[in-house]
Amino acid sequence: MLTNQEPDWNIEDLSDVEIYAAIRYLEPAETSTDEENDDHGAVICVCLYVALLGCLAFVWLYWR
Repeated sequence: MLTNQEPDWNIEDLSDVEIYAAIRYLEPAETSTDEENDDHGAVICVCLYVALLGCLAFVWLYWR
């Protein structure tokens, strides 16, 4: 059974470029940009506006 939990390589032997490459590899990738988030907000606002108009039309027809 393996009792040593430390890796076999020595971190002091790594160059700065290798350390930066490892950090970039471990960082989560950006999945969306600010422009995409703005587009989703506009679509949600339009859908809510249409739903509100639909509810108002239903109430208006019901009380008519």
